[in-house]
Amino acid sequence: MIEKIERSTRGPLLLGLAFAAGLAAALWVQASMRAVGATTYLPATTTLADLLLAGIYVCALLVLLRAPLRPALRFVFAPLGRMALTNYLTATLLVLAASHLLGLPIGQSSSAAFQAAGVILMAQWLFSALWLRRYRQGPMEWLWRWATWARRPTLRIPRAELIP
Repeated sequence: MIEKIERSTRGPLLLGLAFAAGLAAALWVQASMRAVGATTYLPATTTLADLLLAGIYVCALLVLLRAPLRPALRFVFAPLGRMALTNYLTATLLVLAASHLLGLPIGQSSSAAFQAAGVILMAQWLFSALWLRRYRQGPMEWLWRWATWARRPTLRIPRAELIP
């Protein structure tokens, strides 16, 4: 399936357009419900709209991966992807710390949420890129493999293989 997706631009483009049409319909239903004061099914349409928007993002990324931007996207996303579990857990801790300890209105303001996400993503990319110069995987990925394989995997990259 992944090979088919990587070879095709048309599939993700058409699927993204279908998701966009579904998103437009979901947003129209939301607006109609708000206009008449009916809020019973509003959370369901919001969830549907969020899922459709996520689908649009994925399809857009798949289309971009077929463009000349692919090397740049790989440069940005590869370190983040190789440490996905570590980054997910640290992002959660950082958002909670920013909200509760620093008092940032991440849950109340979408601009604060986007700014926090941008800062966290840049910090995680830098950390991931530097970490992966010396280690095979992220620390949480290493712990996960150790727990699931029931043996301790190698974490460090041997000196002979280190990237200068």
